[in-house]
Amino acid sequence: MAAPTAETIGDMVDRSTVDEPSAMSSDGKQLATGGMVLGFAMIIANAGNYLLNVFLGRWLTPAEFADANLMVTIMLLVTAIAIALQLMAARFAGVYAVAGEPSKTVDLARWLERRAAGVGVLTMLVLVVGAEFWRDFFNSASALPFVILGLGMPFYLVQAVGRGVMQGQMAFTRLAATFVVEMLVRVSIGVSLVALGLGVEGATVGLTVSFIAVWIHVQWLTEQTPGSPLTTAVRGDLAAYATPVAVLLFGQIVINNGDVLIAKRFLDPETAGIYAAIALVGRAVFFLSWSVATTLFPAAAQRDERGEGTDGLLYAGLGVVALMGVAFVCGARILGGPVLGRVFGPEYADVSSPLSWYAFATSLFAMANLIVSHHLAMGRRRESVVLVGGSAVQTVLLFTGRSSIDSLISAQVTAMALLLAAVAASHLFGVRRTSPTTLKHSKALL
Repeated sequence: MAAPTAETIGDMVDRSTVDEPSAMSSDGKQLATGGMVLGFAMIIANAGNYLLNVFLGRWLTPAEFADANLMVTIMLLVTAIAIALQLMAARFAGVYAVAGEPSKTVDLARWLERRAAGVGVLTMLVLVVGAEFWRDFFNSASALPFVILGLGMPFYLVQAVGRGVMQGQMAFTRLAATFVVEMLVRVSIGVSLVALGLGVEGATVGLTVSFIAVWIHVQWLTEQTPGSPLTTAVRGDLAAYATPVAVLLFGQIVINNGDVLIAKRFLDPETAGIYAAIALVGRAVFFLSWSVATTLFPAAAQRDERGEGTDGLLYAGLGVVALMGVAFVCGARILGGPVLGRVFGPEYADVSSPLSWYAFATSLFAMANLIVSHHLAMGRRRESVVLVGGSAVQTVLLFTGRSSIDSLISAQVTAMALLLAAVAASHLFGVRRTSPTTLKHSKALL
């Protein structure tokens, strides 16, 4: 899917713009090449991560698998913070690239890395000091995985800044390499330790060591010269931009992980383990769609800075994500149960229908998220607020349907359909109010 993704984006971008044809053509080709490389790398990374989960599903009981998946879910919660740091670095690195001020990117990266390290240490303390509480709250067998995972948090958050710089500078080949390295370390160590009998603890060690490895790799790939103090104006811009980013990521945290946490809290361990497997596979389309969002985000920010139209980028990306979703939903409906039953065990053999519906809900969310991130690239907050509203609706529906797998998934489908409709309506309303020629001068957050 990576090659069609990149080519489709590039072709549609070229057709959708008419100003400065030669520049747009070059821009479209860069996006196509970058999208191809990044999409291929993320497919490899996701395939490796799923290979690890297949191994865990075969070697662990459903209850143990639920505990291991809980560690992944907590990691995804922290990933929201990492993505916030990455998006902040990406947008401003892209703006500085357009302005021809690369030295400001170094200053920005050093400043963000110091903040990321502080948040990482705080997150580590929450997990390590509160390990016994989290074990009891989530009905886990051991507190040790929370401690192990916590130790990797500072490294994980700091590396996100370097990834954001590479994204903003559209250095997609280097960025793609970091995802592959992270996966290779995680899978090799996780599989080895679980095979040696270390179970959930071994899998969690694989996660933590992969954080450290990708931090080392990102440090090697990015410029490490000392940065100058940021000006008051730049810090003010960062603080203003942090607000809509935080709003978006809060909504993503709730939507991406709320159902798994509710299932772990209220369903019996065996059923929670089966739901965790459905969610793990069903969310694949969302994570694959990040190759599209990651590629288009800096391009939208740079075009907006130059006063050029960006809707063609968005519509191209939505088309690609929709195709991904259709393919994944159909594949899940036809092959989901038989494949999971053969790979994970007979407990998972009858999940084709719930898996396809879960994938459908995730596809709707992936499209809504792409619209929101597109607007966020240009500093607009309204769609982020809409996403948070959708997360509140989802939470209410999940609590009313927490008695079974089917009712939880039905709540997901309903909430994500409402969210996509609301976000699309917000975008279309904004299109009617704002013409492309005024975008460059519309820097105030809407």
